[in-house]
Amino acid sequence: MRSIGGILLKFFLSIVGIIFIGGLPILLSGIGHRELRLQAYWQSIKGIVSALFHPGDLTYVIIGGQKERDLFPYLWEPITYSLLVLFSAFLLASFLSILLTILTMLFSKKNRNRIKFMFYLFESVPDVLVILSAQLLVLFLYKQTGILFFEIASVDMERAFLLPVLVLAILPTVQLFRMSILSFENEERKDYVTLAQSIGLGKLVIVTFHILRNAVISVFFQSKKTIWFMLSNLFVLELLFNIAGITRFLMSTLQPKMFTIAVLSIFIPLFVFYTVGEIVLSKKANKGEEI
Repeated sequence: MRSIGGILLKFFLSIVGIIFIGGLPILLSGIGHRELRLQAYWQSIKGIVSALFHPGDLTYVIIGGQKERDLFPYLWEPITYSLLVLFSAFLLASFLSILLTILTMLFSKKNRNRIKFMFYLFESVPDVLVILSAQLLVLFLYKQTGILFFEIASVDMERAFLLPVLVLAILPTVQLFRMSILSFENEERKDYVTLAQSIGLGKLVIVTFHILRNAVISVFFQSKKTIWFMLSNLFVLELLFNIAGITRFLMSTLQPKMFTIAVLSIFIPLFVFYTVGEIVLSKKANKGEEI
């Protein structure tokens, strides 16, 4: 189990790193003149730190705009909207990938390889194509039936939610399936599975009640890169669905203070989520919860 001190140190160093990254545009703004503006960069860093301790005093200006607006409480809505879409899509992708993995494990190895090959091919599909295809499908169904099954864009008070979650979950489902099928197959070769087979347990029981609880730990630890992949797709998603989320806010202002606070609003919930998850799953792994 990881120590509280180690977790806090990692969290502190991550925050410091994000703060220093937030001021990089100022440092590199003189690169065209072959100079690093170290003094301006240091002033920017001090401004970011001050802003983190006094967030209620912050205002922002959208690129191309002239009117200053208070950052809070305005920013809470884009943060919660984006995080709700992100975590909902991740949980949906996790559930679907585990379900598909369990079903795939019930097939013979030959058929299993065919299924994996089809998923691997689908993983190469561009995310923009997936989003546009989903929107066109909804429009086609609306034209044929007169029923709008999902909102395809956020307009005024009508917010698109279900379709963005479904679309954002598609490619991560494939990625998590690839990770989970490898973990399941690794577990399948272990002695406790052979023992379970020797006492007459069925394949579904072995996969669901024994392999699953061991393999899911490995999948969770590997899923961090899937979350980063989803974050990279979130901006495209918010743009095409006209969602006023946190990634669109990031692109609407280039102020170092705003950028840093927006990044921290994404980083902190993800850090807490994975830290708690790793602690819980590490306890289970240390107990050696196998058959």
